[in-house]
Amino acid sequence: MPFLSSVSRRLSRLVLASTLSCACASLRAAPEAPAAAATPDFAEAPPIALAPVSAPEWGLAFAVRYSNIPYATGRDGVADLVPLFFYEGERLYLRGLEGGFRLYHPEHLRPLPGYGLDAIARYRFYDIPRSQQNADRRDAVDFGLRLVRPLSPVWRAEADLLSDTDARTHAVARLTGDFTDGPYTISPALELRVKSSAFNSRYYGFDERDVGAGADLRARVRFRRHLWSNFHLVGSAELGFIEATARRSAFLEDSWEWEGMLGLGVFSPPAQLETVEPAGPAARPYLRFAQGWGSDARLGEILVGQNRSDGVPVYMSSVFYGHPLSDTLFGLPIEVYLTPGLAHHYASSVQGAATEYLLAVKFHYTLQWPWRVRLGAAEGLSYMDSITFYEERDLQRKGYQPSRLLNYLHFSAELNLGDVFRSERLERLWLGAAIHHRSGIFETASLFGRIKGGANFNTVTLNWEL
Repeated sequence: MPFLSSVSRRLSRLVLASTLSCACASLRAAPEAPAAAATPDFAEAPPIALAPVSAPEWGLAFAVRYSNIPYATGRDGVADLVPLFFYEGERLYLRGLEGGFRLYHPEHLRPLPGYGLDAIARYRFYDIPRSQQNADRRDAVDFGLRLVRPLSPVWRAEADLLSDTDARTHAVARLTGDFTDGPYTISPALELRVKSSAFNSRYYGFDERDVGAGADLRARVRFRRHLWSNFHLVGSAELGFIEATARRSAFLEDSWEWEGMLGLGVFSPPAQLETVEPAGPAARPYLRFAQGWGSDARLGEILVGQNRSDGVPVYMSSVFYGHPLSDTLFGLPIEVYLTPGLAHHYASSVQGAATEYLLAVKFHYTLQWPWRVRLGAAEGLSYMDSITFYEERDLQRKGYQPSRLLNYLHFSAELNLGDVFRSERLERLWLGAAIHHRSGIFETASLFGRIKGGANFNTVTLNWEL
């Protein structure tokens, strides 16, 4: 229905903007809590992380995902490169391709609280042949609510009520657990998914067949294995049975959907290797303000000084909040931050105004020269509510349909103003230059529309440590 579709789009944008603002507030207010004791075996595993944590767990990984194609397309499977983000804070959490904000979790019922309520968003893949994924974008970000009920220190029940941006609804009842044994973390889950007729017609009937409502059953296991220092191996396997209702679609030829993922990432080190104090890292949170202008040059050209804009003025302003996660990485003095951000792209003669929502993990390394110079690099996600001029032109040249969700990279170099002017009042100010980059990772990810290309902005930055 047009009305529901419009409302759902507006609601999803509002939820995204609200989550970013709430995340910044919750990240800044992380109270201290006693460090968790080491867990020798499965039977003595700790309660699920609903309580505040003093040094939040974080992680950034890239995994190769392979899944079958249940549709009659002549292809058996498809592969993807998938970025995964992890963070467990007091209110905000990120778990691979899923994120949530804890709305209600009663403090007085810990360590096994009663019912909890979360606002969540999760990415759902739609597996068709690689050659068709740019033209037929049916991957979806589902928004909704989650009811959580812990059953034991390691098991919990969850119920999700979700909708895509066009008000196609489905609900999930799930039994899941988290087990830790030495270097291994294992999370099994069994879930029942109840889908509306609109949902089945879209994702199993290709919008050409009216497929009735139905329910399917899925089993999943996720694992992580500590390798060395901050390095971890991550992976998952999932198997789903497609119910008889959805199989009425003439486009289906398989009764099963399955996927497997395997990758490598950097995570906060295990407790026995933790190098920061229990109160958390000493690095300061920050606000970073930037003013930028669009470039028609590729990222590699900009990095070697070959910049160009074709004389078309396109401008943006952005603000990021930096929440410190760690003072070290691989034993080196590399600071790690979780950094949500918001960018405004100004209207001009070649484009309308646009808003960009960003979330990234950023790494800082400071060179101790006579004037401190801080180098930075970030990996994250960027969502645009409207495509900007240079990005749209780049993709049109290459014959791609644009994607609002793309990979985000950020490279920066900053100079400490306190050192330059020999002023203690300016010690917390850093002036620098940075590259703001959106792209599709060379056609490797259906998550980003299976495209190659994107947009670059050169920016001047002012970083204020709080």
